[in-house]
Amino acid sequence: MYVDYGYYIIRPCRCPEFLKDFSEWILTASGCICDAEPQPFSCMTSDERQKEKYRKRLGMEKQEFIDFSEETLRLFGEDRLDTDSRFLFKQDAEDIYRRYFYNRRGVDPGYRLIGIALEEALLPSLEDRIIQKKEVSRTEERRFLGFDLLGWDISGFHTYLCNSLQEELMKRFELKPGRFGLLENSKEEMEAFAEAIQNRGEPVEWMPFAVYDDTPAAAEGSEIHGKI
Repeated sequence: MYVDYGYYIIRPCRCPEFLKDFSEWILTASGCICDAEPQPFSCMTSDERQKEKYRKRLGMEKQEFIDFSEETLRLFGEDRLDTDSRFLFKQDAEDIYRRYFYNRRGVDPGYRLIGIALEEALLPSLEDRIIQKKEVSRTEERRFLGFDLLGWDISGFHTYLCNSLQEELMKRFELKPGRFGLLENSKEEMEAFAEAIQNRGEPVEWMPFAVYDDTPAAAEGSEIHGKI
């Protein structure tokens, strides 16, 4: 059974050159490739130049950024926001998204609010993280984007793409990347992929995660791909 693990506000990025056009866009919870918001350490730093650089990257006015930082640090202090920008509660993620990221669109697809889920049996592998075990619920029918292979390392996730492990997998399997580079293979195939790359690349345990588009504006009228 897949259960919800958390929520991220992420801006998809163009496929990096080292991935050799694996997909036009990449959307992943790994900070190695995509930036997730808000970033607690960028809000709490005493380095004013770094903080100003972060504000400008977000395109926020000074007072808006002050409010944003205060809200970020409050959630972080209450263990409702993890070090890698993972929201534990969907409502918190929606509130921050609507207030600060809803209208920040450019030539790219804009910020997305995504939810990630994994097999309940794999939760012990993440037992050192903040997990609201009482709040974990069955994954309801929602907009399914595809699967990612992620592994936790100290303060954030790596994706298998960080080390171009898709090249290893493509020698043995047929990968089916969708628009955002997420795999549209079956759950069983994803488990086989994870097993095939264990002890490869980063020193992590690779696990299949289902990725959902929980963006408030995108949820209405979007195609439902179904349950895992």
